[in-house]
Amino acid sequence: MRFSRPLAACAAAAVILTLSACAEAPSDSDESVETPLTPYWEALYGGGADMDEQMKEQQEVEAKIQKKVAECMTEQGFEYTAFVPDFQNDTDMSGSDDDVWDPDDEKWVAKWGYGITDWPGREDEDQEQEQYEEEASDDPNYAYYESLPESAKVAYDEALSGPVLTDEEYADPDYEYNWEEGGCYGKASHEVEVESENDVEEADLSKYEDLITRMDSLWEEQLKDPKIVALEGEWSTCMSEAGEAGFNTQYDAAESINTEYQELNPTIVDPGPEEPEVDGEAAEELDLSPETDPELAALKKREIDLALTDLECREKTSYGDRYQKLSIDFEQQFVDENRAELDAMKLALEQVG
Repeated sequence: MRFSRPLAACAAAAVILTLSACAEAPSDSDESVETPLTPYWEALYGGGADMDEQMKEQQEVEAKIQKKVAECMTEQGFEYTAFVPDFQNDTDMSGSDDDVWDPDDEKWVAKWGYGITDWPGREDEDQEQEQYEEEASDDPNYAYYESLPESAKVAYDEALSGPVLTDEEYADPDYEYNWEEGGCYGKASHEVEVESENDVEEADLSKYEDLITRMDSLWEEQLKDPKIVALEGEWSTCMSEAGEAGFNTQYDAAESINTEYQELNPTIVDPGPEEPEVDGEAAEELDLSPETDPELAALKKREIDLALTDLECREKTSYGDRYQKLSIDFEQQFVDENRAELDAMKLALEQVG
């Protein structure tokens, strides 16, 4: 069934992860590094907000959405009780010691490579599914849904979340979600979003569009920096001498494995925590386990061998620390050249809270 947890919980986690990832350059250490542009990115996207505070705000938003969903579902002829789960539990990403992500550690790389074909926690996904189903049963709407006949469940799902996606929509990388086709939840989410925009004064960033565009493209620009090009050349030479020729940048190595992985599994989709439905029927679950798929097992071995060579070359060239320093220097030059405009944009954002 399509009886799922509120989408806002996943959105909150995604924002937090994306912002923290963008604020860091490659490093041989485990420590997060605040770069010269970090304060300005945080001003733009709120990346400096405390995670607990973000979760609290998301729960407040979800409570408003759920109230509207309940009204909408009642109008559609169904019973529905507004329900807001504990987002903090839903998005607990601390993990166990076995789930630590450490691609700069030789033992970790020898087991997981880049973490593409196999990754920490994959074998625990069945347990996570059982936990999700247990949490779903705590939803006060669960018992009512289960009491419905199959035909009514289909109608309930469509009223709540909109029509089931077709095969083509699942497979289309350019498919865009349309709230008007998202049932009561889509309608309620849109209304709350519009209300929030009306309630909150927003800074006029029109005069800073060019600045923001240049900030967004800075990562690509720094790849052209002669010092970074030289560093990538040192790493590439090391790889060639070790028998891994053909990679111009360190990024290319992991991306080559990712490309092969996608070619082995071209129909991979991210259906979320529940079994996907296609045209009203459960989709066949893909077997993506290296233990049972010989091609995937071979690619996993290739990935580990490549990642170990990559790690050795990164260590020989001090790639992570040097790249990080060069990246920070590049950002600092950008900040120095655009400080007045950056500070003015940051002040404008801070004044509207």
